[in-house]
Amino acid sequence: MQQNYFVDKNILYLLPTNKNQYLNFICDELKKSLTNIYYFNFVEYSYKYGIRNTEKYISNFIFEKKVNIVISSPFPGNYQLSVEFYASLKNKTKIVFWMWDDEAYFDSHSKYYCQIADAVITCDFFSVYAYQKLNIPSIFFSTTHPQNIYFPIEATKDIDVCFIGGCNQRDRMEYINFLIDNGINVETFGEGSKNGFLEWDKFSNILSRSKIALNFNKLSDLLWMNKDDPLLNRARQSGGHWCESALTRTFCLAEYTPNIHVFAEVGEEVDIFNSKEELIEKVRYYLLHADIREVIAKNAYEKAINNFLPQVVIPNILRELGEILEKNNTQQIEKVEIFLSRTFKVNSINGLTFTMFALIKNKKVLYALELFRELFKYGFFIFFAGFYGGTVRAMKNIMTLLKTPKNSLK
Repeated sequence: MQQNYFVDKNILYLLPTNKNQYLNFICDELKKSLTNIYYFNFVEYSYKYGIRNTEKYISNFIFEKKVNIVISSPFPGNYQLSVEFYASLKNKTKIVFWMWDDEAYFDSHSKYYCQIADAVITCDFFSVYAYQKLNIPSIFFSTTHPQNIYFPIEATKDIDVCFIGGCNQRDRMEYINFLIDNGINVETFGEGSKNGFLEWDKFSNILSRSKIALNFNKLSDLLWMNKDDPLLNRARQSGGHWCESALTRTFCLAEYTPNIHVFAEVGEEVDIFNSKEELIEKVRYYLLHADIREVIAKNAYEKAINNFLPQVVIPNILRELGEILEKNNTQQIEKVEIFLSRTFKVNSINGLTFTMFALIKNKKVLYALELFRELFKYGFFIFFAGFYGGTVRAMKNIMTLLKTPKNSLK
């Protein structure tokens, strides 16, 4: 492969939002390695100008800027750009999907979009092999975090146990309350927590003050996109959140997840628990044995700064991606055969129905009517199932907005 595959490439990254801090961080890091990269929020644009105009804008941009590679990260629930639209771009540019929640949405969402991809970047270790089973080239994005946000601070360890994250997910509060009921001092931050929302730039301070940082790894509650697959309740998140505490040189006690070994060595760089009983046993042990706790925290820090900083991770991802795309340069796909399940089609119409109501709310009635006609593209039975679900979600959203004080919406 040439020294830098991307040096003369124009890249368009299609984003679902500009307000996700982590995604914005990744975009900033990509700019450091990619000379000609453009960003476009396709969800925001579609809410203003409709689906067809969004597709036209992207197609024209690809032509005018001579875009060689399109990267897209549609979040689950973002169906504004269809699989068919991405397939229509195949003869104009390379298509790369960067998927962020494959542990939860691979089967219901990601694999259907990515079937037309030249390459996929996935944050789920096991989905790498699932993509490869479908003959889709895939790359594992382990984890990375900004060192200006996560770094060690010299501070008194006045917090025995901390947890930063959504406390209202799954059984997290059961575990936290179990610790509290057994006399452990626990400080929680985030949605549904004791201390409330914590700004990103305050994370290092809290973690550095903590003797033990908890990490829960069960998936969040199932949503409308994946609720038909209840077996996901057994699945676990990526173990990459361990890196956040590691970069602050804080000991992490993580709920078991089967890919934890990809990130850290259990007993040397992290420790794990499988039950409430094991959690309380290990919390008590590590609170009593500060020396062992600090050795593990130090090992974790060394592992993190040597392997998971963006200046290491991003170039490695781009190198692998360049190798895949260069290998595929000679392959010209004349026609892409698309396979979509009934569930995916229903979810797609559900998502587009919600977008239609968003257009009506934005007083874009003509664009909403234009989209309404598209809701029948998979037939009447799919339309009725998807339209009902999207309408119910839109009405719930409207009721929530009506109940929210106006000054809190600013």
